[in-house]
Amino acid sequence: MLKRRENLQDLAEEISSEILSENKDTPRVEFLSSGLTLLNLALSGKGAEGGWARGRIINIVGDGSSGKTMLAIELAAQCFFYIKNVNSKIFKQPKTVKIVYNNVESVMDFPLEEMYGKEFVEGVEWVRTPTIEGFGRDYGRRVIGLKPGEFLLYIVDSYDSFTSEAGMERFEEAAKKDKSQDGTYGVEKAKYGSASFFNNICGMMDGKDATLVIISQVRENIGVTFGKKYTRSGGKALDFYTHQVVWLAEIEKLKKTFKGKTMSYGIRTKAKVERNKTAKPFREADLTILFDYGVDEIGTNITWLFGPEVKKILWEDKEYSRNDFITYIEENGLEKKLAEKVEDEWLNIEKNITTPRKRKF
Repeated sequence: MLKRRENLQDLAEEISSEILSENKDTPRVEFLSSGLTLLNLALSGKGAEGGWARGRIINIVGDGSSGKTMLAIELAAQCFFYIKNVNSKIFKQPKTVKIVYNNVESVMDFPLEEMYGKEFVEGVEWVRTPTIEGFGRDYGRRVIGLKPGEFLLYIVDSYDSFTSEAGMERFEEAAKKDKSQDGTYGVEKAKYGSASFFNNICGMMDGKDATLVIISQVRENIGVTFGKKYTRSGGKALDFYTHQVVWLAEIEKLKKTFKGKTMSYGIRTKAKVERNKTAKPFREADLTILFDYGVDEIGTNITWLFGPEVKKILWEDKEYSRNDFITYIEENGLEKKLAEKVEDEWLNIEKNITTPRKRKF
């Protein structure tokens, strides 16, 4: 009997050791690539393996034409084409990829077929739920029904465009009677978000391979004398329940002149990570976005390494113009090598600004 007890104790200790070892090797969070090494680093402190927090709630905030939608679509494309090949230690390998784009604003004029292919456009489920309650039910139903081996990316564009069901009823009634309408739509929306949706959906998402991306518009914080000049709708819920919040602002329009006519072909936009539960906050990245191409990984990396106004680039003892260097990188398949250089430089900077202090615990 004593020997049997010892065997059982040995078995229990072995199982406990295996569980502890497994938990030690399992990361707390994994990431979905943004398609931009520099943005991945700003978001997660990792390059090729970094990006947006997987299985979490993300908020992308910006003014008009700052690149919010393009970043969201690029994330969707990265997941659509590559997520099945990503080895996860948290989630079961996805056999089914579900990408839902809730186009609340009913505006999507990008040449998506040319940029990402017909397969992608037809593979994404494009929906529109005009009310915030309708969105909550739609997303909640999808999360509840999500099974192991199923991946869900749900994008809302934009949160500001939601009305409330009560607000819609008031509007329809006022239109029928041709009378003015009263109501506090923003209050109703904020109340639903904080008192019903976010506090419940976080529990439902726990353990599910579901990522929610909410796009928000910048609003002027009227009457503020101390604090931030700009804000976004959604109340405190978007501050409390999100894992990553990125604010975008246009730096400049990229222009070309042909036959005496100058036109914009893209933008440089600054991405500032205002809130981050997965890595160090307040990291910034200047991104290049081209209107007919999408996010520009090579262009962004070149700008960060050599500067936005660089005329000549020295690479492996040979000099190139910016355009010639881009062509050289693409034709020789050196995109990964360029990205690794960006990651090495970034991590080197992070290492050298780390406070050299003895650990407290």
